[in-house]
Order: sequence, then C-alpha cells, then structure tokens
Amino acid sequence: MTPATEDQKNGEHLAASRSEAEAKSVRRPVILVFSDFYLPGYKSGGGMRTLVNIVDRFGDDYDFRIVTRDHDGKTDKTAYPDISYGSWVRVGKSLVRYLSKEQIRIGEIKRIARAVGPDIIFFNSYFSTLTIFALLLRRLGMLRGIPMVIAPQGELADAGLELKRTKKQAFLRFGSKLRLYRDIVWRTTSEVEAGEVDRAKGSGGRVFIAPDLPARVIYPDYTQEQKAQKESGSVRLVYLSRIHPKKNPVFLLELLAELEGCIQLDLVGPIDADDEYIESCRVLIEKLPSNIRVKMAGGVPHEQVFQTLVGHDFFVLPTITENFGHVFLEAMAAGCPLLISDRTPWKNLEQKGVGWDLPLEDRGEWIEVLRRCIDMDQETFVGMSRNARQFAEDWVGEAAVEKANREVFEYALSLSRGV
Repeated sequence: MTPATEDQKNGEHLAASRSEAEAKSVRRPVILVFSDFYLPGYKSGGGMRTLVNIVDRFGDDYDFRIVTRDHDGKTDKTAYPDISYGSWVRVGKSLVRYLSKEQIRIGEIKRIARAVGPDIIFFNSYFSTLTIFALLLRRLGMLRGIPMVIAPQGELADAGLELKRTKKQAFLRFGSKLRLYRDIVWRTTSEVEAGEVDRAKGSGGRVFIAPDLPARVIYPDYTQEQKAQKESGSVRLVYLSRIHPKKNPVFLLELLAELEGCIQLDLVGPIDADDEYIESCRVLIEKLPSNIRVKMAGGVPHEQVFQTLVGHDFFVLPTITENFGHVFLEAMAAGCPLLISDRTPWKNLEQKGVGWDLPLEDRGEWIEVLRRCIDMDQETFVGMSRNARQFAEDWVGEAAVEKANREVFEYALSLSRGV
C-alpha cells in the first residue's frame, strides 16, 4: 500500500478512458466527488449514506468518480485491507479513488481533477481538507470553469460550529477573505440549513433545498411479526448513532435514573468523544438501578442495522442538532417509533402517530413520554409500529425528493455547458 508510481500516474488517462467505455459509448456527465469517507466504511454517519444513495439512484445517468480517504471515519484510521492506490476501483455505480494520509495534498487533488476533466465537482462537506484544497485550486485559476456544488451536511448549524469553534470561525473568516465560496452551488436539506448557508456563503451562486436521499427501498422483507411482543411495564430502547456530545447520550442516561419499570437501552454506535465524556457516560450507567440495563454495544456494519433495530420497541436520540437523520427512516422502516429531540427536520411525529419530537429544555416531557413507552401495551404499540413502517415506505417513495436532488446536478451542469 504505497503512493502512486510514475507509471500509475501516466496511466491515469487510460483509466479514465476505460471508464468511458463502460458507459456503452454514451457519454454521461462526469461528476467528480470529494468525500472524506465512503464505502466500505459505515462509521462516519448520514452524510456518507446520502452519497451512497445518490450514486445508487443517479449512477446510470451520471458518471461518478469519488475521491475519498482510505479508512472508515475519524475514529478509525486503519486503512481498508487490499487497497489499490493510484487507480480507480469500481464500487457499485461509481469509480472510487482511495487516498492515503500522505496523498492528501493539494498537488494530488490538482492532478486527479485535471486527469478526470469533470463536468462538475461535488463536495460532501464544507470543512473537509479535500474541499478546501480544491477551492484553493479554483481560486488560483487551476480549476477554472468547473461548476462546484457543496453539501455542507449540517456543518454550518450553530451546534456544529460550537465544536472546535475557534478553528472553524478562523476558517470562515479565511474563506470569506479569499472569496473561496463565490459562485458556489449549494445543496441544503431544509429551509433551516439554507438559512445557515446564507450566513456563510460568498457572493453569487445559488442555494437549493433537496432533502437527503434515502435508499430506494428500506427493508423490503420486513413484516410486523418480526417485532417481539411489547409488554406493559417494560421497554426495549435503541440509540443508534455515534457516541458523541452532539448526539447527547448523557441527557438520556440522566433521564433513565428517574424511571421505574423494566428498561433495556442499547447504545449502538462508534465512540467519537474524548475520554472524559465517555467516562461520564459510564459513571451514569453504573449508578442506574438494577431495573435498568444499559449496554454500550459499539458500532455495527450497515448490513447489521436492520437486525439491531427490529429487536427493539422504540428508537431514541436526544440529538442537539441533526441535518437529516437516515437512521430515523431506517428505525421507522423496522417498526420502531421515534423519540427524538425537536432539533431535526422530522416534526409533528405525535400527530402522525409515529413517535415524538420533544424540546430538550423540557425534561419533564421527556420523562412523561418515556413512562408512556414503558406502560404501553402490545395493541397500542402495534398501531404505532405499523404507522412508523408505513410512514417510512411513503417517504422513500416520494418522487419529489429525488427530483429536487436531480435539479441540483442539472443546474450545475447547465453552468458547465454555458446554458
């Protein structure tokens, strides 16, 4: 696993030509994607899942070339086994180029971009080093004339900016001074995120609202009979997300101490927090009474998510902020009604009969709803569970979501063509 040789570099155009032949003589517009993480990874969260779904849905129409790091998420720096450096690897409907830490250099980004000759460049992050390098190249006139699209993935939300605030604020000033974000096309997931982008974007450009794309189908073989019996007086809760302050597991653990009944909570997800925060979680768990069982289960590969969800009654996540939340749809598709904060795009869940979205400022309401979950009988639960499943099926089948995402790429391509 070594950086590209000169022969491999000289073969770059040949690799690009071969990929064009795969398009069956019909040239698809080339979209060069820079994303910190991609398949086979699963630890980096919903932004990567969105990109996977974009490629799956649009890969027959657009030629996706994805440049990514050679490892799975910020917390796991181990390189994927059998990585082929210096060449494009077929992954589903895309070609993927994996970069080692030593290859994350502005010169390498320039070389790849020039060799691919994309119609547009898509960034799956605002603050990624890959994004910054490519924007600097554009500013220096080396990627002139290529429209660029940025999906900030919630990074510009107030809660997101609070993490590493000094560093991020410094970069925001730096980017503004250099006009790095001038004339960018922005893909945001909601009106809230569009407002966040308006505060940070440069002059010109255009902001689109296109909700994150789910998979075409979620758990097609699911049946209600796969859910275990729900007994009044007990509840099985699942938290499936990174163990991170933004996801707020401490809040949930503090609430559990005030509840009676038989409670099982599985905290499923990779640890992405400092030792002090994780220790605070462990201390709270150890202090819980014997009627409450909490397990920190670690992360699971995406193909094991369904089996994890279907074995629980309710999905719970008191997140401080959430840009979209693929896992919410997956949970509902597995028959798990939601208990989440009101700081996500998923609103009015109780009125829809699929869960609750509650303010973090009202702990009393959280405790009351958790008690309702504990006391709920099988008949009532099955009704909510069926509603959740139906809601997920309807949402995945919504054609307007796919159309909104396609419009982002088509608009950027119109700039490339000079239309």
